[in-house]
Amino acid sequence: MKFLKKTLPFILLNVFVTAATLLAVLYFWQQKNPMPNVELTQPIITPIQGVQFPSLSKPTMQILEDRLLRIEGVFGAGDIQVEYILLRNPSESAVDLAGWRIVSDGGRNYRFPNLTLYPNGAVSIYTGLGTDTVTELHWNSDVALWASGDLLTLFDSQGNEHTQFTVP
Repeated sequence: MKFLKKTLPFILLNVFVTAATLLAVLYFWQQKNPMPNVELTQPIITPIQGVQFPSLSKPTMQILEDRLLRIEGVFGAGDIQVEYILLRNPSESAVDLAGWRIVSDGGRNYRFPNLTLYPNGAVSIYTGLGTDTVTELHWNSDVALWASGDLLTLFDSQGNEHTQFTVP
């Protein structure tokens, strides 16, 4: 008990000095390094569940020239644990990927679920097994699919070729 009476004031003083020092450092750091103005953004992709309700606005056709999706790369080719395709929407318009497909020159075929790829958004399509999320989809293959020289083609829901990528 005597030990606690002697040391408790020093422990409390230590906690106070540490907290004051931390707050002072954070204050001066913020003065020299202000946070940039950040705009809130929408999620990159959102799975569409259930029935879609008709839009109240005038319906428009999806013009592909305005929505240049890109297969940015195949990463980790040959390694089932990390192998994935990165698909990006660099445009200013959202693209409904329901029914779109990625087809390889070897006949492998992936059909996208109901989801929307928002402007400047991206989605990773992993070769291996897994559960789809809003940023990661899974081909659910038991083996690695990609090797150097493989050609991947992205088709829209009407079967029109949209873009190609050759695995380096």
